[in-house]
Amino acid sequence: MRNYNKKSYYFIYFLIISLLTSCSSTSFVLKPYQKSDIEITDNFSLEGKFKLSMPDSKETGYFFLKKTGNLIQMNIGKNYLLPEEKLLLDIRENLDINKLISKSNLDGLNPHLNTINVGDFVKLILGFEINLSLYPGLDVFRDFNNDETLPAIVRLKTNEYELIILNKKIYE
Repeated sequence: MRNYNKKSYYFIYFLIISLLTSCSSTSFVLKPYQKSDIEITDNFSLEGKFKLSMPDSKETGYFFLKKTGNLIQMNIGKNYLLPEEKLLLDIRENLDINKLISKSNLDGLNPHLNTINVGDFVKLILGFEINLSLYPGLDVFRDFNNDETLPAIVRLKTNEYELIILNKKIYE
């Protein structure tokens, strides 16, 4: 009888350890960006928040952008309780600002909001200058903190919307 109880304890212990190791998620460590200058050709990850203001509504949320080669993977969430929208874009494609707007606010809005090249959008977020003549009516404002290469706040403003991007952290 004792031998049977001892084996059942070992079996239960083995099951618990197996469940804990199989159910744990695989996490990876993101290293802080070590270079003093950010380069658009580098691979990096960026996290932040956004606020999109339109004449009759506002949208807020968070984003996680990961650049690998010419591919941009962007996870956009409005709330940590709701599912994220995942976008996989090429750096040469155009990004439609409508992707940031919830479907409930999309009905009363002009369906042809401005689009911006994904490469130019990433450059703006990182604080680079772009050719604004390609985007008539777009004004860009950047606010840098002391000793930081990444702008803390980037504002994109047109007649139809104002997009404020708050950069939190950049990783290698």
